[in-house]
Amino acid sequence: MAYKFNFNYIADGRIKTARGDNDDFTLDIAESENGLKVTLNPKTDIRIEKFFVTRDYDFSNDSKFFANGFQSWTDTKEFSKNDRMNGLGLVGKSLFGKIFGLNNVGDYNFVEAEKEVGKFHSHSFAYVRNGDELDFFGSLTDRTGYTIIYADMNSKTLAFSKDLEGVTISEPYEILDLYFTKGTYDEAFDKYFGALGVKPLTDEKKKGYTSWYNYYQNISEEIILRDLNSLYEHKDYVNTYQIDDGYQTSVGDWFSINAEKFPNGMKVLVDAIHEKGFTAGLWLAPFGAQRGSKLAKEHPDWLIKNKKGKPIPVGANWGGFYALDIYNEDARAYIKSVFNEVLNVWGFDLVKLDFLYAASIIPMYGKSRGEIAYDAIDLLRECVGDKKILGCGVQQMPCFGRVEYMRIGPDMALWWKHNLLRKNMHREDVSTPNAVNNSIFRRCLNGRAFLCDPDVFLLRRTNIKFTPEQQKLLGKFIKLFGGVLFMSDNVAEYDSEQLETFRDILTDNAEIKAVNVSGDIAFIDYVQDGKDELLKFNTVDGTIF
Repeated sequence: MAYKFNFNYIADGRIKTARGDNDDFTLDIAESENGLKVTLNPKTDIRIEKFFVTRDYDFSNDSKFFANGFQSWTDTKEFSKNDRMNGLGLVGKSLFGKIFGLNNVGDYNFVEAEKEVGKFHSHSFAYVRNGDELDFFGSLTDRTGYTIIYADMNSKTLAFSKDLEGVTISEPYEILDLYFTKGTYDEAFDKYFGALGVKPLTDEKKKGYTSWYNYYQNISEEIILRDLNSLYEHKDYVNTYQIDDGYQTSVGDWFSINAEKFPNGMKVLVDAIHEKGFTAGLWLAPFGAQRGSKLAKEHPDWLIKNKKGKPIPVGANWGGFYALDIYNEDARAYIKSVFNEVLNVWGFDLVKLDFLYAASIIPMYGKSRGEIAYDAIDLLRECVGDKKILGCGVQQMPCFGRVEYMRIGPDMALWWKHNLLRKNMHREDVSTPNAVNNSIFRRCLNGRAFLCDPDVFLLRRTNIKFTPEQQKLLGKFIKLFGGVLFMSDNVAEYDSEQLETFRDILTDNAEIKAVNVSGDIAFIDYVQDGKDELLKFNTVDGTIF
C-alpha cells in the first residue's frame, strides 16, 4: 500500500514542512497486511503541529464510513458519501458557547470541522462497510495522543493522524501504531480487541434505578427512600440503586451535603440501600468545579488555566464549571480524599463518574491530550480500587478494560424529536436520536471493552413526552443493547401493564441476531424466548413500524 506523509512541525525555532526523512528526523515505517507502525527518530527537538499519513481507498457509491465520536456523548454512526458531519453548532459558536466553553466539550479545538459532504473523521477506530464486510482500521494505543482517522469519500482517500500538540519529541517516538483487518462486524471487532489484549472487567449487568431522569437535581432524602422502598417490591428484577446529582451544595464541594434536602447525610442512605440487598451507586464529577463553588473560590490554583492564567470554562452545566488539574498535588490529594469518603466512609459500591473529558481539555506539562486522558483514568482506577466505575462524558479508548461500565451515548431527552434549539447545539448535546444511534453503532464495545450503558428506559406517564409505544420500544432497545439497564421512575406508580413491561426489560431472555440501518430506519432482528422478533423504527423521529 502506498502511503503519503505530510508533516508540519517546529524545529530549531522555525516552522517547517516535510514529506519524509530529512535533516531533522528519520522515520521507521513497519508496514504489513494487518497494520502500520510509524516511529519518528529526531535529530533535534521537534514539536509536531500537524501530520497526516494518507492512502487511497476505493469508496463505492454504497460504502459506509463509521465515525466514532470523541467522547461518550458525541454522535456516532455510519455516514454515506452524501452525508455531512455536524460541528459545534450555532449555539456553540455563539457568545453563550464561548463564555461557557462549549468548544471544550468535544474535539473542536484540535480537529478541523468538515465543511463538505462526504468528509468525516473518527476517533481511535473506524471502518468502511461494503455490504456485510468491514475494512477495519484501529489504533493499538492512544496513550501517546489521540488517533484520528479521516475519510474523504470525494477524493477517495483515508488519512491517519495523531494529536501531538504540546509534545516535544527528543527521542524515538511512536507516532502511529495501527491495526487493520477485514471481516464481518463481529469478526472484525473480535480480532481488534484480541490485538489490543483488552477484556471487560465484569460480565455482571447493572439493573435498577438512577434518580436523574425524573427529578434531576431536585432530589431529597424523602424521594430517595420512597423510591427505594417502591423498588424493593420488585427486588428479584433489580440489583442497583444509584443517587445522582443534587445531593451536594455545589459540584466540586463533595463534602458539603445539602442539609435541607439530606438532613441525615449520605451514609444513612447507603445503609438503607444495602439493607434492601442492592448495590449502592453515587454520581460524581470528580474533575469538575462549579463556578461559585467553595472549591473554585478557595483553590483557584487547582484549576486548569489558559495562557493568561485564567480558569478555562469547560461546559455550561450548573451555570458553568471549570476543571481540576490532575497534576497539581493538592488537587490530586483532594480527589483521593473525596473517593475515600464516598467509598470507605459513606460505603458506596459503585460510582458514576461524569464529565471526565474535562481533565484533558488542553495539552499540559509536555503531555498530549491523549496521555492526560489516560493518566486521568489511571488516577480514578487507583482511587476506586476494587469497587465499580460507570464512566460517562469521557473518551472511550482510554477506558477500554479500565472501567466496568460506560455510557456510550448522550443523555436522552424526555421526548424523541429534536426541537429548534437542539438542532443547533453541538454534537454532545442531550438527544434521544443520538443516544439511540450511539447504542446501535457502539454495540461493538459491549462485552469487549466494558459493559455499555445506553441510558435509561422510562415508563411513567407524567413529566414525559414519549408515547407509551415509544416507551416500550426504548425499553426493548435498552434490554437488547445494554449492560446497564436503569430507570428513574417511582415503580409504585406503575399500573399492571407498565409492571409487565418493566419486568420484561429486566429479564435476560433475548439476544440480538442482526442489526441493519437504512437511512434513518433501524432494523433489529432478535430472538426472545426462542421466538424471532423484529424492532423496526425511525431513529430520528421515533416512528414505529
